[in-house]
Parts: sequence; structure tokens; C-alpha cells
Amino acid sequence: LRSREATDAELLRAHDAAHVAAVQTAFDPQGEPVQVATVDDDTGNDIFYTKDTSFGARMAAGCVTEACEAVLRGDVQRAFAVVRPPGHHALCARAMGFCFFNNAVVAARAALEREDVQRVMILDWDVHHGNGIQDLTLEDESIMYVSLHRYGDGFYPGTGAAEEVGKNGTNINVGWLEKGLGDADYLAAFDIVIEPIARSFAPDLIIIAAGFDAADGDPLGGMMLSPTGYEHMTRRLCDIGSGRVVIALEGGYALRPLAT
Repeated sequence: LRSREATDAELLRAHDAAHVAAVQTAFDPQGEPVQVATVDDDTGNDIFYTKDTSFGARMAAGCVTEACEAVLRGDVQRAFAVVRPPGHHALCARAMGFCFFNNAVVAARAALEREDVQRVMILDWDVHHGNGIQDLTLEDESIMYVSLHRYGDGFYPGTGAAEEVGKNGTNINVGWLEKGLGDADYLAAFDIVIEPIARSFAPDLIIIAAGFDAADGDPLGGMMLSPTGYEHMTRRLCDIGSGRVVIALEGGYALRPLAT
């Protein structure tokens, strides 16, 4: 599938104009090769700008959007957008957590512009909660957001409680209160919570926000998911509704487990 940058119109369905402009202009060509934008809370200095940041962020959002459009056109049944930077922490007006534009939400909103798409489900199995996706879709009944993540004890970004369900109940958080969980735990969540809810929602498209930092061996996640566990989750999602699924790469910090 062709790679492309997201257009301004696509980005503005998820982000305000000031944020889009800020990402474009944050790097000073006369400054240091890498600049760090300090955030205004205790999450740390987690945004790094270079001369190629805007291009890379637009390309990531554009590629996930293009993958969804290719699936919806019927060019392919499923697609995997292998992109960086990730997107699930990006808020409407703010970059955070290595994320500049919210790739999954930009793509979902583009998909919903089509007459044949009424509902999109975003399933996020990154070990960190996708606070940006939740914030952007919490009151949007056309997008169901389901996240499996570690929660509590100060684990980044600190959001994602089970009670955060949104006005229409289309926001589902499975927050793990301990580390070291693996395939059986995640598949139990699919059996008990995710599959029944997803089948009831009947999405026209499923986007997997696929961070692989819950994989066994990742230095940040502390979880023990195996490649087989990821395979089973993916297969189950492909069996829901029309089977139209797009995977968008999110986090993952151990290169060998990520590559596997």
C-alpha cells in the first residue's frame, strides 16, 4: 500500500489547528539538532523534536488512514501500518508520550466519513493506557474504545480506570492492577468482556492500536504476552463483524520481541 502524509483536513478531525501548526513549527532550524519540549506536569520530558518530526508524524497518521481506506475500498481485507511515531497518547491540543498526532483516531474519523461506515472499534493492547484516544472519543458513540493496560501505582499515564466509560458506555478499560500477566489473562478478558461487547457494538471496521510493550521481555511493560497470545487476540478480532481489521503500530521497546 502507498505511504502518504495525512492532510490538514484529516488531522483537524482529531486535533485543533494550533496543535497541527505547533508540530509543524516546533523545531528551530537554527537550534540544536534535537529539542526537548518540557510538559507542564510530572510526566517528564517525553517529546523530542527534530527537523523531520512533523514529516514523520504526518506520515504515521497518513499511513494508518491509508491502510483503513484500502481495507474499506476492498483493495485488501486487512492491513498492518508499521509506523512511528506512535499516537495513542496524543491529545487534541497536545503531544505527549512520544506521540504527536493520534494516528488511530485520525484514521477512524476518516473512515466514518464514508456512508458505509457507521461504527469503528479501536482495540488498544499497548501496555500503557491510550489516554489520548479515550479523551478524543469518550463522548463519540460512533467509536468504541477498548483498552487493556496496566493501571495504578503511578504507571504511565495514570488514566484508564474501569469507571471511565463515557456518556454512552462505549469506552471500556481493562486495567491490570499487577504486572507479570500473560496470554491466559488477556484471553480471559476477551472471553468475559471484549468479545461480547464488540459483537454487540457490531463495528464496520476494527483498528488495533498495537503496542507490543506487554510482550515478555519488554523492559517497560513488565508483562508476559507471547507471540501466540497476540496471534489469538488478532484472530478473534478478525472474526468479528465484517472482518475488516487494520493494525497500527504503537509502543514496544525491546527490539527482538517487537520484531517477532
